[in-house]
Amino acid sequence: MYNKMACVQITKLDFHYDLKRIFTDFSLSLEYGNCYVVSGLNGCGKSTLLKLISGKKLCPYGSVNVCGKDPFRDTSTSNEIAYLSNDWGTNTVAYSGYNIPIQSSIQVKDMMVELRKTYVDREHILRKVLGINLEWSLNSISEGQRKRVQLYLGLIKPFKICLLDEITVNLDVLVKTRLMNFLKTESTENKACVVYVTHIFDGLNEWCSKLIYLKKNNDIFMHAMESIPGRDIFTYLLQEFMSEYDECEMEIEEEENKQPINRKNAGGYTPGVLHNYVM
Repeated sequence: MYNKMACVQITKLDFHYDLKRIFTDFSLSLEYGNCYVVSGLNGCGKSTLLKLISGKKLCPYGSVNVCGKDPFRDTSTSNEIAYLSNDWGTNTVAYSGYNIPIQSSIQVKDMMVELRKTYVDREHILRKVLGINLEWSLNSISEGQRKRVQLYLGLIKPFKICLLDEITVNLDVLVKTRLMNFLKTESTENKACVVYVTHIFDGLNEWCSKLIYLKKNNDIFMHAMESIPGRDIFTYLLQEFMSEYDECEMEIEEEENKQPINRKNAGGYTPGVLHNYVM
């Protein structure tokens, strides 16, 4: 039986990419009305976690429940979720680059017109919070301004769950502060659940309700801010990361000393592997 207060319930999740296992028997519960900061060393599964919650990745049936539904198999959950990552307004061109910004002359005022008409008051608030000029064209603004446009369009529609994956990197400190205040208000007044993946902790000690620390060995630690010494996220995580990094270095050294597995790439640009390959 699911926790009635939980908007996200992950139960004994197993998930992997090809031969790389990300989560094993992983469980997590997120509740309405909280602002969560998620952090961990690179490769621990932070972005994958948000993709699973948002229904961008398929996982075993029954292991991820969002607002009482399977987010991948029941696409109606997209009406409850705002998911913002760094691949908005970009594409990947073979032999040229990854996540290249799309150079379009479209203006902000011509984007999501019906949505802006539906939520007029909310649109005005976000335009002020993010300092949006409706006359901006995507091909003539900075990276920070593009990010503000993405947030503006992605947050106009009310949400129950907001998933942010390193989304504030290009924002100046004033815009970021106004944005985080807006999201905090969403959690306190509208009881939304905000999940923020980041490695930049400035200004988050008071904003954050609970800190989620993911370790590469699949351990997960959730701390209420009151339990963190001095409510100082940076100092606490720096010490934890240094300790974990030393452990990872030892594991890598042990792995390198093992007998190599006879395995050969299938060739070309595929991630395939020829199993039982004999030298």
